[in-house]
Amino acid sequence: MFRKTPWRETIPDSVTSCQDEALASTIRVLVPYSLAAFLVEEEGATQTFKVCLGDPHTCTCPVFAKEAELCKHICWILLRRFKLPRGHEYSFQRGLEVKQLLELLERLRLGRPGAESVRQKRIEPRDVCPVCLEELLLMRLPVSHCRFSCGNSVHISCMTIWAETQKVTDREKSVTCPLCRGAFSSLALLQEQAENVKKLFTAAEREEPDRHVGVSCCGCRLRPVTGRCFKCTVCSHTFLCEDCRGSHSHHPLAFKTRRMEDWRPWSEGASCQDGPVPLDPLPDHVMGDLPVEFVGARPFPPTEGAQCRLCLISFRRGHRVRNLPCGHKFHIECIDPILRESSACPLDGYVLYSTPMTSPRPLKQVDTSQEKPTNDGSLNLCDVKTAPSCGGCGAQTNDGGARGHASPDHPTTDTLHVQRVELQGKK
Repeated sequence: MFRKTPWRETIPDSVTSCQDEALASTIRVLVPYSLAAFLVEEEGATQTFKVCLGDPHTCTCPVFAKEAELCKHICWILLRRFKLPRGHEYSFQRGLEVKQLLELLERLRLGRPGAESVRQKRIEPRDVCPVCLEELLLMRLPVSHCRFSCGNSVHISCMTIWAETQKVTDREKSVTCPLCRGAFSSLALLQEQAENVKKLFTAAEREEPDRHVGVSCCGCRLRPVTGRCFKCTVCSHTFLCEDCRGSHSHHPLAFKTRRMEDWRPWSEGASCQDGPVPLDPLPDHVMGDLPVEFVGARPFPPTEGAQCRLCLISFRRGHRVRNLPCGHKFHIECIDPILRESSACPLDGYVLYSTPMTSPRPLKQVDTSQEKPTNDGSLNLCDVKTAPSCGGCGAQTNDGGARGHASPDHPTTDTLHVQRVELQGKK
């Protein structure tokens, strides 16, 4: 088959000028008629033009009609839509044969990111999803990025809805980017990502908001605590349920009803602290026990859609990823600074560490002068009830020291045993 247009070896100056104009202009694809024909519009202009790639390329703009040479609209399609480098031999030809066009169209039908696809742009704090207009880093929902045009990120859930509105049914066809109107990715890739990101949501995220997952009451060992949850502001990682909070009245407490809320000072039975409630950093030995994986090594190969939900950057080969007990995975660089300030998962509030009960549950103080010995001389302790322990005897305090929790109101079991022996001796 003979070419209709001669093959060029160098870039004409006129084409170089048009490429400069194309890269400096904001042009959008309004209607993709086919994989090689587009209706385009330049920002601020009132006219639209139809660009068709072939042998030769054509455009309905006045410049092309007058000079029969590549215009900025054709150059924009080649450089922006198909991501050709300016010096690529296909970027300055007056026309391309079918085989050459198929090479360009291969970029649009890729079901995976290729070496020449656009890398994801770094997400800044104020960046929003172009579909729902919510801040990306604030929502912390999985995103996909425009792979063949602008590189900007969009919520995968929003992008799936956007693809449905475009009525794209062929899985090999491209979905239009809602931001730049270029080729976002193939429908097949988007569907694969939507399926894979289901694994990024854990069971803890679906729990009721007042269910404090990961929290173990230091008094009654209830796990998890439901409803109002209390913590000691002096003893680190010491949590109590509603029924056991009275056993820790010698220290100020803080509380919250929903696990994702901030802790608030509790004023009943203790002096209320001024200012914010101090958080409990995750102990170093617990941090060191959390597993770390390397992306690309078995059993953690790179997966489409798998990403850190803090920075929203995909897990790439060589990245170090830390696994939390709740099931979330984060880049070590993203999660470790957070865990050094708080021992809870930032996505679902799952508490990674609670102080275990380190001593027997003490008995309430008994007035032995009012007790009558039984026939065998021992005290009748049938009516003595156990009080929930704070669970932190010798626990680490927030100021770094160890502070015991025993008090005159809560004698130990050994003390009552001595009292019993003394009464038996008096008899």
